[in-house]
Amino acid sequence: MDKAAVSRASSHNVKLTVKSRLMFPRGPNGEVLPSYSVATGCEVVGREEDVRSALADLRNFEIPAPRRQIEQWLAELSVIVAKRSDDEFAEGLRLEAYASRLGAFPADVVRKVVLEETYKFWPTWDELEKKCKALSSPRRAMILALENYREPEAEPEYRRPTDEEKARIAKLVDELFPDVSAEWKARATEEVTRGNCMAKE
Repeated sequence: MDKAAVSRASSHNVKLTVKSRLMFPRGPNGEVLPSYSVATGCEVVGREEDVRSALADLRNFEIPAPRRQIEQWLAELSVIVAKRSDDEFAEGLRLEAYASRLGAFPADVVRKVVLEETYKFWPTWDELEKKCKALSSPRRAMILALENYREPEAEPEYRRPTDEEKARIAKLVDELFPDVSAEWKARATEEVTRGNCMAKE
């Protein structure tokens, strides 16, 4: 759950509830890898005007880090994990390829994945991509839900039927069920017209 994004939406009087699914990945040799959660949708509660404000605010959470900043984070990672030694050209290509792909994700997500996660060896791109997608999926589910939000129509108000309306309903019951007893028709009419059952105009 992206608590910062939920809190920001809440400041606009919009409630966001993310639905997620737990993933249980396996490695290339069938080994069990750490599980992670991926967002599958989001429920939105709020007024349309507030939702538009929240959406504009949450879109700021999607801004990627500058390319140079991502390269610095990767360079820092490269000196604290074990990796095979490559020549300077290959090393430069690797950093460039990773930085280019990481630029598709929000800045805070990339920083967390690159610098705050623990790695014994230099991570593969597949490993980094899965972590970035898992961390950014709640936020993207929220933004998609906000983009498609339509405020539900207000429930109509109801009132008690007039004597004229009761008479029309009794006549309709009589026409639809000509073969049943008068007592049954009276009970049916009473049931249908009980309480506030007529929508106000």
